Parts: sequence; C-alpha cells; structure tokens
Amino acid sequence: MTRPFGQESQTIGEAVAYGVAGELDRGLELLQPIVDAGRVSTYALLAGLAEAAAFTALQNQAAGEPFVLQLENTATGQQASVDVLPPPLRFAGQFLTAWANRDQDTALALFNALADHSERTGSPDLGNAVSLIYDMAVATCTDVVRERRADRGGQGGGA
Repeated sequence: MTRPFGQESQTIGEAVAYGVAGELDRGLELLQPIVDAGRVSTYALLAGLAEAAAFTALQNQAAGEPFVLQLENTATGQQASVDVLPPPLRFAGQFLTAWANRDQDTALALFNALADHSERTGSPDLGNAVSLIYDMAVATCTDVVRERRADRGGQGGGA
C-alpha cells in the first residue's frame, strides 16, 4: 500500500514533536514504517529531517554563503576530518551539509552509498544514521521552541 506523501510529512512532524517533548524513542517508532517502506521513502525522510535540522542555520545564513558543519578534535582544539568519524555519524554530517546546500546529487549519492553498504553487509549504519539526523532535527526544533517561548516572555504553549 502506498501512503500519500502528505501523510508521511505529518508523521515526520509528529515524530519530531515527540522528540521535542522528550519522547525520542516514541518519535523514532513513528518513523520506522517510513524506513520499512523502502529506499525512496527513507531518502525522503532523511531529506525532511535534514531540512528541519538545518532550519536555524539556514535562516541566519548570508545570501550565497554555503552551509558548513565544523568538526573539532576535542583533544587538540583543531579542526578535524570527517574521515575519523564512524560511518553513520560521517554520513549524517555530510548528508545534512549536502542537503542544506541544495546539492541533492551529492545527498542522493551519499544515501545510496550508505544504503548499499548496509544492505550488502547487514550493517545497522543506515538505521543509526536516521537516528542521528532525527536527533539533529529534534535539537534544532527544541531550540526554535525555546526561542519562541522566550520571545513571548516565557509564556506557556507551543511554538
């Protein structure tokens, strides 16, 4: 059965809302059927989560300025290479950067490489990457909610 994209978008929004409310596991449970439906829906899921994760950074970005995620070696304080990261974390950072820069060709190539690897080896890397990008989206949305509440003088209610 094919689900309409609008329903998947609503599910993604609901999952992120659960995450913002502190129920990360419940949010991930809602996303599982989207992942189970296959590659196309998983890629769309990751794109939606990446869009949410980059929201604040993109809002504050100067026109023509690329979106960049900096990686720092906490032991040295120096810039580090993404090559030292485990595959799911490396993918999450690279996918988010490609998506935020509107480089869908690179985002798709990264996705296909990780999905192929996960299918070929039985690795949980793709599932772990979905969780990481979900966590990034939740963190950004949590910050947006806090800022909006602060703008209203700390009054209750949602964003």
